[in-house]
Amino acid sequence: MLMLGPDILVPVLKEELVGVRELAQTNLSPTQNTSHDAWKFFNLSLCAPSRPLYWAVARVVLHRSLWLGSTSRGDSELERNPYTNHGRRRYWWSAQNTSDVELEATRNRANDSDPQEASPLAQYRLAQRWTIKAPRRIYILGPGSIGGFVAHSLASLPDPPPITLLLYNQKQLSDWYNQGQSIKLTTHGLVDTKLGFGVESVRRPAATTEHLSTDDLPPLRSGPPEEPIILNLIVSVKAYNTFDALKRVAHRLRPESSILFIQNGMGIIEEVNQRVFPDPARRPQYLLGVISHGVHSVKPFEFVHAGAGTVAMAIIPRNIEEIKPTFVPSALYLLRTLTRSPVLSAVGFSPTDLLQLQLEKLVVNAIINPLTALYDCRNGGLLHQSSISRVIRLLLAEISLVIKSLPELQGVPNVNVRFDIRRLEGEVLGIATKTAANRSSTLQDIRRGKPTEMEYITGYIVRRGEEVGIQCVMNYMIKHMVLAKQRMREESRNLLPVERNDID
Repeated sequence: MLMLGPDILVPVLKEELVGVRELAQTNLSPTQNTSHDAWKFFNLSLCAPSRPLYWAVARVVLHRSLWLGSTSRGDSELERNPYTNHGRRRYWWSAQNTSDVELEATRNRANDSDPQEASPLAQYRLAQRWTIKAPRRIYILGPGSIGGFVAHSLASLPDPPPITLLLYNQKQLSDWYNQGQSIKLTTHGLVDTKLGFGVESVRRPAATTEHLSTDDLPPLRSGPPEEPIILNLIVSVKAYNTFDALKRVAHRLRPESSILFIQNGMGIIEEVNQRVFPDPARRPQYLLGVISHGVHSVKPFEFVHAGAGTVAMAIIPRNIEEIKPTFVPSALYLLRTLTRSPVLSAVGFSPTDLLQLQLEKLVVNAIINPLTALYDCRNGGLLHQSSISRVIRLLLAEISLVIKSLPELQGVPNVNVRFDIRRLEGEVLGIATKTAANRSSTLQDIRRGKPTEMEYITGYIVRRGEEVGIQCVMNYMIKHMVLAKQRMREESRNLLPVERNDID
């Protein structure tokens, strides 16, 4: 369910109240007004499930509306009335549930046209075509385990958005066609195959292009361009490849665009701002996501959903000092679309709450990933070892002190309790127990001879510690031990240090 903070909930409340007031002025029947009010209250209750008042009002009004609708109208009218949200072929959770003002405008347009065009089906199609104010197509950059899982989940929606996978080398394109141009997801032994994805091959820009300015952007064209503008982008590549990946599509992004980052590690947005979008006026809207699903790849575009989890999301304001931040429509569309998926179990949070969730996941990764890579063991190998337990406590002592000293968390309630050493240790051991049979991503990268994300996990802790005057000597040592093992592995496999062209 969607849980939003006061900074996002208040505008939603105002918008819903305005919609109810405008609805009362339409020429719909009282029963239809009650139905619309019921669905508005019910949708509103999803925004604040922690408040019993919304749930109580939603249940009373919704049940009263459905009872009145069932007693005052027959099934035939439910089918032919396009304004009834709970009628057949309409889903209140889908994009088909357009606002009342838009439906009223659609009805007027239909009535002014040919009688045959004024049929419910024609009105429905008009509503779909006229009420979309921005392209619904979602681009996914990085069709690995997480990107493929998100694409498959979105394609499973009742009213799925168009999805395009951005492929970056010839091997991925060949794998896509060899796998039948589909994405397969196995859950509890059941294989679900989804088709209908679009694919695009993104090329590497010129080596001399460090970043793009506003003057470098191609002009907007009214006709269909060769490379359409990207308004909705999900980035799920490895953290160290984010810069190279975004350079390939930066010329197709606008300030009206939104980028959702679903990756391990932290400090990625700061690097993107510095190297890809240094001009704040040119910068798209950012969203951050923290995923806890367990997904691994069997072969290209074939994945296994090993463990159910959630996706925590937040829209990052462009100016943190704004009292009432404004968000571009594409950001709200991305947030709303992902929260529709029951498989993703996406939840909306405020930026401060999401930051704490990011830090909690970072703590777990900063312990399990480097230690399993150094000891070359599964996650469960860290359990019931007194020597490893001492190492974990030494690392957590530095991490806890750094997080409590971060300026962005000063004044946030319960930070000292939430990031206490004992609680963090219990969190780490709990995750290690649940995923005892799994191999960490860092261990898999080292075994494959690929770079690791240590600079964005342990390296982030070390950098933030230096900013607040804390020397994290233990974490600094662990980071370089993993990096040394990575380089030794590359040398043992006779790999030359070349520029990374493959993006995971």
